[in-house]
Amino acid sequence: MRGLILSLAALALVACGERETSAVNAEQSCTHVATHEVTWSNADAPDVITTRSEGPTCLQAVVTFVARNAAGDPLWTFASTYFDLSAGGIAPDGASATTDAEMQTFLDGWAEVTVSTSNTLPEWREGVATLTESASVFTYDTPFERDTYEMLRARDLAMICYAAAVEATQCLVIDPVSQAPTMIAAYGP
Repeated sequence: MRGLILSLAALALVACGERETSAVNAEQSCTHVATHEVTWSNADAPDVITTRSEGPTCLQAVVTFVARNAAGDPLWTFASTYFDLSAGGIAPDGASATTDAEMQTFLDGWAEVTVSTSNTLPEWREGVATLTESASVFTYDTPFERDTYEMLRARDLAMICYAAAVEATQCLVIDPVSQAPTMIAAYGP
């Protein structure tokens, strides 16, 4: 009986310690959210882009980009770190702290995707080995073969593009066959 009482007392102390740790972490955490509505997957019902940060500090925050349809179903998710998206790589020792205001400004801007159309992407000229060789300003990449890329581009599909790295952007369309989001192209300098 005495062993049971000691065990219960130890469990109670551990539970109290966990609550205290959680409270301290919550006070020092960087949890922020931004949302933006776009008409992308369905012309009759807007999708919602939600960007979120979570971490012990804003410099250490993981950030997520989530596109959901009007019913709340997730269409696309992307996760990275705040530092990788804002400066590139892993934050070095002694990096300047990121404020809550800086994080909120970043998330607000990241959520503000605009809708364009796939026909605004560069043509992948026939006889050229890669899409990049067809582009004039940026380096472009696509997961598709030339014929598939050109078919999707020519269909004038609704497209959203979002920052996927400091100097890289990914563009998404809704695949006309599967009705699922797919990355049509990525580009950067």
